[in-house]
Amino acid sequence: MLRFVLNHWRRQRFKFILTFVGALIISAGLSLMFNLTDSSQGTVEQTLQKKWSSAYDIVVRPKGSQMSTESSDLLEPNYLNGINGGISFKQYETIKQMKEIDIAAPVAVMGYVNTTVNFKKKLKFPRTPGLYRITTTNYIQNGFNKERQSQVILHVAQGSKISIPSNVSFLTEPIDDFEDAVASNSVLVVAIDPKEEARLVGLDKSVNSKNKSRYFSSLDRYEYDKSTSKHTIPVLVNPNSYNQGNYIYKIEKLNAPFKTEQDQQKLVDELIKKQPKRSLDQSVLNTYPSKIIERVNIPTSKVEETYLQTLINNTNVTYSDPAEEDGGMLLYNTGPLQFKSESSPYPSRWNTAYEVSSSPLEIKDWQYGKSIFPAKGYRVIKSVGKKVKKPKPGEVDVLFPYLAFKVVGLYDPNKIKVSKDPLNELPMETYRPSSADLVLDAKGEPVNPAKSIDTSGNPVGLLTSSPNILTTLESARGVSGEQAISSIRLKVKGATTVSEESEQLLQDVKTQIEQETGLIATITKGSSPQPVVTKVVDNGKTLGWIEQPWIHIGAAMTIFRETSVGFSGVIFAMLAVAIVYVLATSYVSMLARRKEFAVLLALGWRTKDLYRIVLIEAALLVGFVSVVALIVESIFSYVRNETMNGWSLLWITLFSLVIYFAGAAWSAFTIRKISPYEAIKTGEYASSSHVKLGLRSTWTLALKEIFGKWKRNALSILSIALPTALLTFFLFVTFHLQGVLYTSWLGQFVALQVGPMHYVTMGVAITIAILTTGEIMWQNVTDRRASLAILKAVGWTNGSVRQLIVLEGVLIGFVAGIVGLSISYITIYVLYDLVPWDEPLLIGVSLLLPVLFGTIASLLPAQIAARVNPYQELKDAG
Repeated sequence: MLRFVLNHWRRQRFKFILTFVGALIISAGLSLMFNLTDSSQGTVEQTLQKKWSSAYDIVVRPKGSQMSTESSDLLEPNYLNGINGGISFKQYETIKQMKEIDIAAPVAVMGYVNTTVNFKKKLKFPRTPGLYRITTTNYIQNGFNKERQSQVILHVAQGSKISIPSNVSFLTEPIDDFEDAVASNSVLVVAIDPKEEARLVGLDKSVNSKNKSRYFSSLDRYEYDKSTSKHTIPVLVNPNSYNQGNYIYKIEKLNAPFKTEQDQQKLVDELIKKQPKRSLDQSVLNTYPSKIIERVNIPTSKVEETYLQTLINNTNVTYSDPAEEDGGMLLYNTGPLQFKSESSPYPSRWNTAYEVSSSPLEIKDWQYGKSIFPAKGYRVIKSVGKKVKKPKPGEVDVLFPYLAFKVVGLYDPNKIKVSKDPLNELPMETYRPSSADLVLDAKGEPVNPAKSIDTSGNPVGLLTSSPNILTTLESARGVSGEQAISSIRLKVKGATTVSEESEQLLQDVKTQIEQETGLIATITKGSSPQPVVTKVVDNGKTLGWIEQPWIHIGAAMTIFRETSVGFSGVIFAMLAVAIVYVLATSYVSMLARRKEFAVLLALGWRTKDLYRIVLIEAALLVGFVSVVALIVESIFSYVRNETMNGWSLLWITLFSLVIYFAGAAWSAFTIRKISPYEAIKTGEYASSSHVKLGLRSTWTLALKEIFGKWKRNALSILSIALPTALLTFFLFVTFHLQGVLYTSWLGQFVALQVGPMHYVTMGVAITIAILTTGEIMWQNVTDRRASLAILKAVGWTNGSVRQLIVLEGVLIGFVAGIVGLSISYITIYVLYDLVPWDEPLLIGVSLLLPVLFGTIASLLPAQIAARVNPYQELKDAG
């Protein structure tokens, strides 16, 4: 049987060569396709893994901490900011003991400590007698404008010769006391579990080894002195400051008589008269004209860095006097931003928009706080002080925890694994400050280029700073109680990649956490950054619009699925074209061999024997494709210097089996219908050639031939339409979407980059389509040799016959172009909700290229048709 097949191929050399050329192209195309998809999918998975995954898989938050934006699967970039406790240590231990949990790293936001820095002899106070005003103003830069945060005003009398009553609002202390520039600054303190944080982000590797600096150890214990109500906590310090602002110190001389004793007494009497019941009221003094005699500017960042450097210099220092320890009162913490939905000014760029507004600050249980904050802010502020029940005379009525800092080391956030990777877009709130871009001004006009907005250092401002002081979870428990934990970031065993299996595992862990603890668990793995624009409103006035990459929960997983579908679509198109080619080849081959098979059946061959023939032919072609694939894979492996991919070889072999045995099955189905008598008599089903169409021109004759053999010609149309549809789609992506394939529900981020390799693959598919059309048209010419001979006998020239066959190819290509364009436009509409009718170039190319393919495919059959010898063909027919 094998010898019969080989002899048949030897007799039909030309068709044999055409068949093996097709097999060669299919093999090379499949190899190219699998190498392309392996490379591209690997790149996409790597990108998703790095760019669109946080350092943790799941974040656990206390009940009631959901944001309103989560209904749209969106989280603010610093979504953990503003959560101050709410998770108990018992709940933490429950989660930590779950067998699926690999790392459980808690964060406990303790609050802000108000620190003070003295810049010695920074101010030069005048020595001449007089009344002076010292104003200390703290300005912050919020990205939109300069805003005053706090202001302290003191009036000082120089050279006083009389006794000043206590209810007069100026001071007479020694002048040296007023030459120091005193600046107050808020520092955020956050607690972490040292062991778990080291495992999660490598915090231990970020510690600077200079100045006896080190990481937390088991010896660094929290201590509480009940007699002094002092909490001594071990801390790591980040010396970098992100604050944008400054302190302005201004000394003014008031235009008031104060030289002589009489002048001074007259001024004091006047003040007492104007404010008899209002002790230390400075409003009267503020009415005097003044002249600025000195002005000093100190950046807020220098204030913070000076304080932090003081802490660093005292690293591991043992104090003989505990009163000398650095520290401060833990005064307050702040809440999250409150967003409300807003209409997007440019929906095509920002699908989602929000508004955030400032509001008057209300501070309970902390009277002094009103002097260090502006009248309004974007966040609520809450005092951590506790009211004293029945305070004794002279005692304070509100107590704040005093934190004494025992510095064990300093760390550099830039050395932390998460912060080090610029592709990691999801924030680690503990280490990275907030940032945004001002993209639209107050009038909604684009800001080009966009202006970067950084944190101002204002705790109630729009963008907040990351903490500069880290302490241990034990310290948070001692200071803030059993529910001090704000959030827990989890790494789950087995969820190492962005995949369906990982997501299912994370869903199971999420459900278990919520059922056993009652907390909120959100899966952050497989999330994606999505640009969101926010309108910033201050006191009812729009300041502008800022853009930030919000977290789109689960979008990267969707991208992963859609990318896989995209790759599968490309493979499917390639496979479909190959199957159509093999089916067409098998169909044409059976048309040519019907008489031969009919004779064999008449001679006593069984139908099973004919089945064996087509199966052997298919098996030989599959073997040939596999050998070629092995060669191509070897070349790819050598060029890339990689190990040969055995799975690709296996898949190519399986696809080849599918392709060629599908053709064999079609041939076997056709063999079942062969009747020896009918095949010998008619050669082909005569009924299929009867089409009622008037023969008035070459066009109608070409249409008659196409419709008369519609089954085989439909295969030609389909073989050209499929790669044309994909080619049109790729062209749309390349020119309309700048080469980035995405879908509207993916957050406008890359799913698949359309590049040269995709067009090479389409070139392979188009080559197969041309071969398919050419072989079918060749068979059409073979079946019509007698009719073509009649045309030549009645006067048709060789050129006219060529024109007829080429015209058939043109019509097949034109119909294929319409079908392909329809398929591609339907795909574009489904994915992007638009139909690019305004792209005449795209439509023209999509219609003209298939016509060109059909024309190329018809050239060889047209030449064969032109060589028909009328005398010989009519003689053979007779």
